[in-house]
Order: sequence, then C-alpha cells, then structure tokens
Amino acid sequence: MEKNLYIDASHPNETRVVLKSGDNIEDYEYEGLKNNLIKNNIYLGKVSRIEPSLQAAFIDFGRDRHGFLSFNDIQSDYYQIPKADLEKIKEEEEKAREELSKEVEAKENENIAEGKLEIDDPIEVEKEITEEENNKENLNEEKEKKKESKFRFKRYKIQEVIKPNQVILVQVIKDERGQKGAALSTFISIAGKYIVLMPNTPKGGGISRKIFNPADRKKIRTILNEIEIPKEMGLIVRTAGSNKTKNEINNDLDTLVKTWSQIKNTAINSIAPSLIHQESEIIKRTLRDMFDDNTQNIIIEGNEGYKKAQTFMKMIMPSNVKKVKKYRGKVPLFIEENIEQKLNQIFESEIKLKSGGYLVINPTEALVSIDINSGSSIKGKNVESTALDTNIEAAEEIARQIKIRDLSGLIIIDFIDMLSFGNRRLVEKKLKEKCRTDRARIQIGRISNFGLLEMSRQRLRESAIKWKVTLTDESFAQKLLKTVELKAVINKAKFVELRVCEKISDFLKENFVNDLTYFEKKNKMTIDIISDPTLIIPEYIINVQNKSKKSIELIEHFEKLKNLELQIKEDKIIEKKDVKKFHKKTFKKKPYFKKKFPKKIAAIW
Repeated sequence: MEKNLYIDASHPNETRVVLKSGDNIEDYEYEGLKNNLIKNNIYLGKVSRIEPSLQAAFIDFGRDRHGFLSFNDIQSDYYQIPKADLEKIKEEEEKAREELSKEVEAKENENIAEGKLEIDDPIEVEKEITEEENNKENLNEEKEKKKESKFRFKRYKIQEVIKPNQVILVQVIKDERGQKGAALSTFISIAGKYIVLMPNTPKGGGISRKIFNPADRKKIRTILNEIEIPKEMGLIVRTAGSNKTKNEINNDLDTLVKTWSQIKNTAINSIAPSLIHQESEIIKRTLRDMFDDNTQNIIIEGNEGYKKAQTFMKMIMPSNVKKVKKYRGKVPLFIEENIEQKLNQIFESEIKLKSGGYLVINPTEALVSIDINSGSSIKGKNVESTALDTNIEAAEEIARQIKIRDLSGLIIIDFIDMLSFGNRRLVEKKLKEKCRTDRARIQIGRISNFGLLEMSRQRLRESAIKWKVTLTDESFAQKLLKTVELKAVINKAKFVELRVCEKISDFLKENFVNDLTYFEKKNKMTIDIISDPTLIIPEYIINVQNKSKKSIELIEHFEKLKNLELQIKEDKIIEKKDVKKFHKKTFKKKPYFKKKFPKKIAAIW
C-alpha cells in the first residue's frame, strides 16, 4: 500500500509528523517547547553522590534533576582500581564477548539450516519439554556458574570503583518522568540510517531481531565480515539496512565514526556538566527512522521545515530528494489530508472498528487495559467466527493505536472469548505481525483461558495525551457527601456550604434528598448546596461554619488549569488596583518662588 509522510512545520513552537498508508495513520511523532526531551543526548557529567544501597550513582549533567547511573551501565574504563585487576576484567570481558558472538553465529546457522521463518518466535513454533531439553538447561546452568567463578578473584562494589566528582561521559537512555530523573549509561550508541554504532562496546557485528528472514540475515553477516569495524567499536544493523548494499552500510559507518570523533574532541575541550551531542531534531530523526522504500512522497508545510528536509535528504539519500515536496495549499495540510480528524481520536477512550465493534482504552499509572467489544458486529456465521473476525480487526487497530498514542509499560488486552485454540493463535500472530513495524521493543504473551493477553512496550517518549481516571456523577456526589459528613463531625459544625457546578448541584438535590435530611437530623445541622457557574465537575468548595456562621475550615479543590486562570485574574485585578491608586495620587508642586517673590505674588501664581 502507498505510504506518504506528512510534516507540519508551519507552527513556530510545534512540529508534527504523520506516516499515513491509505486512510490509516501508521505512525505519529510530535515535538514542541513543552516536550523537553533529552533521550539519546550525550552529556559530560560529574558524579554528585554514590548510593551503595542501590549500587548506583547520581550524576550532575546540567539538568535540574540529577541522572541515575546504575553500576551495570558503567564502563570498566572508568573504574579507579589497580591496573592488574583492571587488565583481568578487560581480558574476561573480551573472552565473554567472543563466546557470545560464536554462540549467536552458531544459533543463526542452525536456524538457517532448519529453514525457520523467524528466530526464537514463541508463537510460530510450539515446543514440548523433553529430557534432551532438560539436559541442555542443566549444561547452560553449569556454563553460567563457570562464567561467574571467573570473576571471583575480586568482586568490586560501586563505592570502590567510582569516586565523587569524577567526570563521566554519559548518554540518556530514559527521559525524565514525573519526579524521576533521567536514566543514564556510559555505553554510548549513535543511530544512523542503516546501523547503530556503539563506539565503546566492542561486541562486533550484530543484526536487529526484527530482521527475521534467514537469507537476509546471512547476507548481512557476510557484509559485516567484509567491512572493517574498528576493534574498540561494535555495531548493530537496523531493520532499514536489511536490503542495503555493502557500500551503503559502509558509508553510514564512516559518517557515524566521524560523529564519534567530534563527540570525543568536544568532550575533551568541555567542562562538566555540559551538553556534548544532541540527538537530531524531529524532521531529521523521522526521515532517518520512518522513511523507507515504500514511502512515495514527503509532503511538508512550512519553508524552514522544507529546507531542512531537503538538505538532510541530499546528505543521506540523494536519490530520493525528488520525493520531498512543499505543500502550497491555503487549507492547512493536516486538515486537507483528513489527518487532524484521525489524530483527534487520541483524546477519546473509545475507538470504533469498521465491523461495528469497538475498543475501550483505559491508561492508568501502572498499566494500560484495552477491552474489545463486538458491539453491532454480526457478519460472522456463528459466535466463534464473529469473535475471531472482531479480534483480528481489533489486533490490527491496537498495534496502530499503541504506536500513535505511545502507550508503554504493561498492556493487558481483553479479547472476546474464543473456544478454538487455533483461532487464538491466529489473533496472536496478527498482533505480532502488525507490531513488527514498531520501533519500540515489544514482548507479546499468549491469550489465556480468560481471553487476556499480556504485552509490554518500551517507553520511547512521554505519551502525547495524559489520562486521568475520573469518577462518575453518582460516585462524585457520594464522595462530596462523605467529605461534608467527615468535616462537619470533626469540626462540630452547625452550617455547611457546599459549592459545586450546576449539574452536580441538581443531581444531589434530585437523588440524595433522603441522605441529606437524615444526616441533617442526626447531627442537628444544615447543609446548603449552592450551584456555582465558575466551577467544573471535579471542582468543589466546602465551607464549614459554626453557630454564628463563622468559617471554621475551608476546603477548596480546583483543577490546575482553573487555578492558573484564577491566578491570572487575581494578578489582573491587582494590576488594575495599582493603576487606579497611581492615578488617584495628587502630586503637589514645590513652591520654588517663595524665596524670590513675596507671599502675595506666590499665592497669585
């Protein structure tokens, strides 16, 4: 299907990129002033403090919050230990890497010989536990024990190898979120179009797991053996490099090696904490990651964005410069292409399917739950076929929605119950197939007997929309009554004023009359419900008063946005008052002529 890349760079503070195939949005990226993303940026940091209990260090790298650096993410070159021990650690690391690369190659050769479609695919191949497998597991455990015994000459802890105020070159691997600081690593990785260079991780050549075709993997392996990779460096071939030639991959490697040398030179001449290398801006990043051979056109709105895209395409893919086109229409690009309407679905928790079914997405703090309902879907011959068709359609839509909304963490999907084991496998296969184009790391489980499927997705960035679970009108009304009761009893109040929006006020008076009268009689007090047009549904004001109607306690609950509006209004009122005071002031002129002229002349003057 024809794919087009649409870039809206007309807004000065926001850039949005959409990959569209037919009528469906396949991917969505955005960047604005409020999205202060620092992931993949490289900084020169300084160790601020070491936490032995966490086996981690906190790094000052020029941000308000210090970054978190785990002991496992610290390269051995930074260890401040005797040279003999450091040499031993280096030798053991090299041996471990050689063994790992041999194991990977042997495993790939086995898979190619067997003709497997996909390597380590838990859905395609059903395995039964046999005695041979048990023996293999025991052998692997013995190998691991031997590896562990090699490092027993000296077990170092973070407080022994890293010292406060030590300067370290770090890369952000996870963005700041909420109260958490950024997660850091000393193992640098620089992404190119076809490969990812790891300049201080000499693991040799690797291939992305998403390249599952054995012939493609064999071809890439031969290319990597022919290319000269520096000894101290390693690289991974990305999915975009699966059908590329040796020259294309080699050119990409050369540009990344030059970038690394620039980073090193900048770091040497900088004082910690400071930013050394910034990840590419959104237009360059999306052209690098989203653009492929299937993309027909790159349509851009905005002069600056068009120029940036053109220069970047000339640099990395000169043959595809003609695909970059400037949008010249009067109607905004996203509205003209019906993208804005599709993007507005992000704000809705319910998504309708073409068959008549629908999805309900409920993101919470810890996980995301997705419920699938058949709705008015009645196309199937029987219940099982209807459930299968709806589930397959839902699996396709879920793969698209989690990418557009950037849902991450643990995702639990409640599929419509299917009795057939084969039908469950078909739904799992469809979901996995559609998730292959996702750049985030994804793990997909099996559909259980309860119809639940568990999957996890890597957090690439903070989600475009932040969700908050809200109460229904009835539950919110009950919450208010319980709060009023609690505050009235604690403060021994006689009068309570409850200010809410008109909708909740009417709802309370219609449905909770008996509860209110019972509570008033029991505690010998009066509750006055007042509708306030300035308040919205989650907001309320409770004024607890004594016999003489003096306020004992005032409970106010406002939304953040409302608070901001009130603050602005207050500031404006204060400004107006200050201006009025200034204008009312009378300025008396000093009588300069008193000394020179007589009093009578001065008075006349």
